[in-house]
Amino acid sequence: SPSTSPPLAPGGLAPLRLACPSAGGPGNLKLANRYSECDGLVLVQHEGVWGHVCNQEWTLAEASVVCRQLGCGQAVGAPKYVPLPQERKQPVLHNVSCRGDESSLWECSLGAWTQTQCPHEWMVVVLCTNGTFREIRLVKGRSPCSGLPEIRNLNGIDRLCGLHKTEATVFCQELGCGPALQASRQDAGTGGKYMTCQGTEPTIRNCRLNNNLRSGCDFQQDAEVVCSGSRRVRLAAGPGRCAGRVEVLHGGAWGTVCDDGWDLRDAHVVCGQLGCGHALGALGAAHFGSGSGRIWMDELGCEGNESALWQCPSGGWGQHDCGHKEDAGVFCSEEGSVRVRGGEDSCSGRVELWHEGSWGTVCDDAWDLADAEVVCRQLGCGRAISALAGAAFGPGSGPVWLDEVGCRGSEASLWGCPAEPWGRADCGHKEDAGVRCSRHTEARLAGGEHPCAGRLEVRRGLTWGTVCDEDLDQATAHVVCRELQCGMAASTPPGAHFGQGSGSVWTEAFRCAGNESLLFHCPRAPGHQCGHGQDAGLRCSGESRFRLVNGSSSCEGRVELQVQGAWAPLCAAHWDLADATVLCHQLNCGSALAAPRGGHFGHGSAPLWPDRFHCVGTEPYLWNCPVSTLGAPACAPGNSASVVCSGLRHALRLRDGGSGPCAGRLEVLFNGTWGGVCRPLSPASLGVLCGQLGCGPQGQLQAAVGTGKAPGTLWVASIQCRHRHDLSLWQCPSAPWDQRSCSSQEEAWVVCAEKAGGTPPGPGETLNCSATRSCPEEGSVRVNGGEDSCSGRVELWHEGSWGTVCDDAWDLADAEVVCRQLGCGRAISALAGAAFGPGSGPVWLDEVGCRGSEASLWGCPAEPWGRADCGHKEDAGVRCS
Repeated sequence: SPSTSPPLAPGGLAPLRLACPSAGGPGNLKLANRYSECDGLVLVQHEGVWGHVCNQEWTLAEASVVCRQLGCGQAVGAPKYVPLPQERKQPVLHNVSCRGDESSLWECSLGAWTQTQCPHEWMVVVLCTNGTFREIRLVKGRSPCSGLPEIRNLNGIDRLCGLHKTEATVFCQELGCGPALQASRQDAGTGGKYMTCQGTEPTIRNCRLNNNLRSGCDFQQDAEVVCSGSRRVRLAAGPGRCAGRVEVLHGGAWGTVCDDGWDLRDAHVVCGQLGCGHALGALGAAHFGSGSGRIWMDELGCEGNESALWQCPSGGWGQHDCGHKEDAGVFCSEEGSVRVRGGEDSCSGRVELWHEGSWGTVCDDAWDLADAEVVCRQLGCGRAISALAGAAFGPGSGPVWLDEVGCRGSEASLWGCPAEPWGRADCGHKEDAGVRCSRHTEARLAGGEHPCAGRLEVRRGLTWGTVCDEDLDQATAHVVCRELQCGMAASTPPGAHFGQGSGSVWTEAFRCAGNESLLFHCPRAPGHQCGHGQDAGLRCSGESRFRLVNGSSSCEGRVELQVQGAWAPLCAAHWDLADATVLCHQLNCGSALAAPRGGHFGHGSAPLWPDRFHCVGTEPYLWNCPVSTLGAPACAPGNSASVVCSGLRHALRLRDGGSGPCAGRLEVLFNGTWGGVCRPLSPASLGVLCGQLGCGPQGQLQAAVGTGKAPGTLWVASIQCRHRHDLSLWQCPSAPWDQRSCSSQEEAWVVCAEKAGGTPPGPGETLNCSATRSCPEEGSVRVNGGEDSCSGRVELWHEGSWGTVCDDAWDLADAEVVCRQLGCGRAISALAGAAFGPGSGPVWLDEVGCRGSEASLWGCPAEPWGRADCGHKEDAGVRCS
């Protein structure tokens, strides 16, 4: 997690904290007011008095001598700092000039030792290699020479915002990317700039910083920085991303390539550069149509092993004797290059990606079955069987190209999935991700009235074929329907009921048991020989295969599935919150709040269906989960599965306590009606309740103290929350919900403590859900623990309770979005390490990655809600302007 530090200035360099220096330090020279003794304001001591150095010119030559004398390595920056009026200090030394090779500052040409006023508004600063600076970089762009500028320091990352053309050019040239074509800000900066460069500085860290002009970052105004060395290649006007007319971005403009001398070796470089495998064709004569604008390259002579087209010999940029009727094109072998290595076959192994001329791996952070599904689809290897972590197929080599991949599972390639910027992983090869795919065996239904009915066709390799109707039994049909996310098999009409297919008729039959999640898992045996007149057909139960009944809304109730046209309740023998989570997502009902068993919503009249699901919780449909065998032992009578999803908006409150929102009668909102809760409540249950309300980690029962009218309904009894297991009251086991769960004399009154040994909060705080105000909207944000309503620990309302945000990757762009949501102006700082005290309840978000322009945190990339690996010691905070 990022370390806590003083607020960062919008230029990305922390403002100096100019306090009165005390005598001491290495000799008569020291660096002050920064995080490290090897960074800071240059102070010298003369006749017992410490003061700063007054210099018109201050360069890396003088800074190098200071770093050398202090044993701090080499100089990496020599900025000038313009302090606020109250920060200014008296100078004691004027006009120092060094060659740069001196062993101490006292060997340089020294001017006057005097405390007379300095004619310059700035003081001089030195940054050394043994200090906190690590690197500058452009992130979230399409190449190393474009993106958002930032400085990576030992104690965190500083975003450089508001760069104008001159400053952006210094930044670009320091990266070796040439002058800037586009800066963060396009105006002339007439109002004054916090960071000012002359344009000749060798590093951005030599520019002048004016603390009088410091203001918050405005990420909505900031564009990305694009340097002239930002070159890209693309394929235009083709059938896909990996075929088309070759176009190159150079000097800020797109242009084409002439076909003179164009061959497969040149085309292979383009395909490899784009991650499109190898070249199948090098096409000329404007095969994909004539381009426009410049013709950038001609007479290319690639060897084929170059990582970028501009590394090949050519006639020079813009030097050609061609017209656009000679524009070159390529056709590459694949739509995005991915491969697996180290597995049993070509469809299992360590995932490797081709990018920028080399193969690299994928980090296993957040790697799951949805990501594996995309890889298997790219490979043409059917469905994903498993997503493996921890270098299960051995560690790879080269770059780790991707981290925090977050596919939904439906993307055509990993290129389309959210992830950290390419090459920005924080993993080693011991964390390489792997997949195991179903190879080339997958099924489809063709010729039917909807995707869940039709002629059964099976793909083997790249060839689709049909199946003899005598080789399709009911168990195999169930597996096919499950694989296609179409429920259960309803019927298997024979005799080419859905029309005759074409091509092969497979003579190998599947011998499924019925519990397999994919056809690939089924044993095989010799089958019958037949013609297309005997093509097997299959009709599945379809998309309406699950429902929730007998609840107060369509998002809670007894789980029933449709089997051959009839509805049957599901056995709860292995029903848990992970299974319920998948079903809630499948039904568009949010997340699972509870998965009660034992006929919580009644028993139903049909026999219990014995299927037992074994979900992880991330699958898109229940049928993607492993299923216990069909025909499992009979379920105990009445033990039907149930679910309560967050789509039904629950809430809770304490009211009429007389001492603020964290004490009073416990009430829950259920089916649109507020009602009470019955005693007793265990200490674990009280802790969950108080944490959910944001009222501390513990509570206790108290006698009724209020005068308000008691609710006519008492919803639930026997709540038994599990310590460190349940995050909200809705996840806790309880008796069935009923309007008359107990008498009014048994209703629970609770007082919470903000912290262990603390006292109930005062009446000045507002309540999440009061008697006069409805619950917050889903995704609402607030801050707590700060000096005012625009600073504090960030908290979010989700699934009926307030929770916090983890500080992993938390930065000023994320804080900017929060401040915008709060209506609190711009972000001044993004604080980590529970700077405003630890919160309570769930940690809702982790690895937030906002650009800064989003309207709310909901629009920012992040880990799935509630999947944080943080504790409340890592709660994120903000301070807004």
